[in-house]
Amino acid sequence: MAGLVKIAAIAAAGFYRAGHFWPHEGVVIDPDTLDPGVLERLQAEPRLHVEPAPDGETAAEVVQADDALRDRIKAAIGELPAEAFGADGTPNLTPLRRALPEDAKRITAELRDAIWAELKPAQPE
Repeated sequence: MAGLVKIAAIAAAGFYRAGHFWPHEGVVIDPDTLDPGVLERLQAEPRLHVEPAPDGETAAEVVQADDALRDRIKAAIGELPAEAFGADGTPNLTPLRRALPEDAKRITAELRDAIWAELKPAQPE
């Protein structure tokens, strides 16, 4: 794919892939700004739609899960009651999104899982 591309999440809440947040509305990017191989992974992802950018659209900066969002999610997980966690110990999305309503659309299962992997206690061997 030459030139700018528009990447949009299928889900209304958006989708995280390759360390980036892709909103449902889509974002136009220059694929040359991505690491090698990332565009191919994004094109193969069934929860994303990748197409050439419409004429006249300009590239935007890719939105990443910034440190402040990650910190808010970590803090919210620490405040969740025991019943907000699943049988496997993972925080459930609904209570987490309710705890952070301003970020609810940006909190995906993938992002939650990545943060939870950093927070959860190490399993004994």
